[in-house]
Amino acid sequence: MPELATRALGKVEINPGDMIQFPEGLFGFHEVREFALLMEKGDSPFKWLQSTQRADLAFIVIEPALFLKDPYMPDISASELDQLGVKDLSECSVYTIVTIPKDHPEKMTANLQGPVLINPHKMIGRQVISNDNRHLVRVPILEQMEG
Repeated sequence: MPELATRALGKVEINPGDMIQFPEGLFGFHEVREFALLMEKGDSPFKWLQSTQRADLAFIVIEPALFLKDPYMPDISASELDQLGVKDLSECSVYTIVTIPKDHPEKMTANLQGPVLINPHKMIGRQVISNDNRHLVRVPILEQMEG
C-alpha cells in the first residue's frame, strides 16, 4: 500500500481504492483533485480529508448527523447530484468542513452552506453550495450538541 506523509497524522498507509477524486477540487483549491478520508484514532467523530498531492493540505470534516439535532438536507440541484453519478442525496456520504480557532477550540464551527458530498461507490467527491438560506457557513458545533 502506498504511504502518504501528512502534517496532521504523520505517515499513513492508503489503499489506492480509498482515494477520492474531486474533478473540480474544493473551493479555493481547484488544482488539488485527489483526497483520502482518514480516521482519527480513538472515538473521535472527526475525520481528515487529506490531499494525496499535498501533505500540508487537509481539512477536518464531520458528518452533520453527529452534531445536529435535526436532519441536515442540503438543497442541491439535480445537476450537482448527476455529476456525482447519483439520483438522490441519500446515495452520498455528506460531510461538513470544520474550522477550529487556534486559541478557542471550543468555538469550532461547521460549514453547512458548503458541504462535501462523496459517492462512496464511485469514489467521486464534490463540494457544493446548499441553496437553503438556513445553512450557514459558521455553525457552532458544541452549541448544537449542547442545546
